[in-house]
Amino acid sequence: MAYAILVIFFITCLIAFIEQFLSEKYKKMAYILIGFILIVMAGMREVGIDPDSENYENSYMQYYNLDFTDGMEYSFILLSSILNVFTNDAHALFLVYAFLGVFMKMTAFRQLSEMYFLPLIVYMSFYYEVHELTQIRTGVLSGALLLSVIPIAEKKYLHALLLICIGTFFHYSGLILLPLMLLSNKRLTNKWRIAWASIIPLAYVIYSIGGTLLMNADLPFIGNKLAMYQVAEEKGRSLIGVNVFGPLHILNVLLYLYMLFFSDAITERNKYFPLLVKIFGLGLFAYVIFAFLPVLSQRISLLLRIVSIILFCNISYTIRPKWVGLLLVMFISFIYLNYGLKYIEFQLLWEV
Repeated sequence: MAYAILVIFFITCLIAFIEQFLSEKYKKMAYILIGFILIVMAGMREVGIDPDSENYENSYMQYYNLDFTDGMEYSFILLSSILNVFTNDAHALFLVYAFLGVFMKMTAFRQLSEMYFLPLIVYMSFYYEVHELTQIRTGVLSGALLLSVIPIAEKKYLHALLLICIGTFFHYSGLILLPLMLLSNKRLTNKWRIAWASIIPLAYVIYSIGGTLLMNADLPFIGNKLAMYQVAEEKGRSLIGVNVFGPLHILNVLLYLYMLFFSDAITERNKYFPLLVKIFGLGLFAYVIFAFLPVLSQRISLLLRIVSIILFCNISYTIRPKWVGLLLVMFISFIYLNYGLKYIEFQLLWEV
């Protein structure tokens, strides 16, 4: 699986370099083909290659048993009950979630980026492994979040609310996305750039103070689930871990500050950049302030940082000549690939 991802990753890199020379017809054909391959790979992956698939398989086969489906959304139970009429092979469920997650994200890529293949490269480097191969329910939710960016930016709140509700149907943590509708997509002034940059040191101040309020909070819908994840973390059965000074987080912060600095240039090419970068900043903020509860920190941060797929592509707009900008984004993606492949038990370059 990991080697297949690597092959597709590098092939897509090559296509991205020649994208400007391809006709619209061939770009669409290649884009759809890559999407189809990603769906099949995620849907037909070996059970056990990731931390969650065995649990999903057991829950799928025992969907009527509360001992297996406790904490699962109704959508999971509904899909399992329907698909079990035809087969008890959990790959049927994996294929449905893979189709929804990949299709929604790739649809959003075309809405939010003028480039076909660079978003796919960034996507395959990390979020494909995290959401389509591991956290499959969140994979659908994150797709809904990406699709809701334009409605939020254009203040079409009913449309945005519908998309968030669809995502929440697949994962209850979608409820935390509702406050995003309060964010503005107005161009960032110098004052607001400084303000949004300041949330990083503020997060570390809050982290240094610490807190246990949420540990004892009775959170609707997701409180029990967080508790289960936390137990798994403490027993060493989870990949979830938070290092607020780790290299990946520091790289995220540096890229965030870099993009804020060049926000005017990027906004000229992507009018939704102000909203995207704010969501990304909130993801970094959440990662640090909730570090005392790793599952909450990771889940919220990873969900919000899905917008990085588009944002990192925008970095190419700040570099000239164009091929150097593309190469830089591909290099950044290759770094993230090391962390993404860890989710399917494959170590690419170094221990993380």
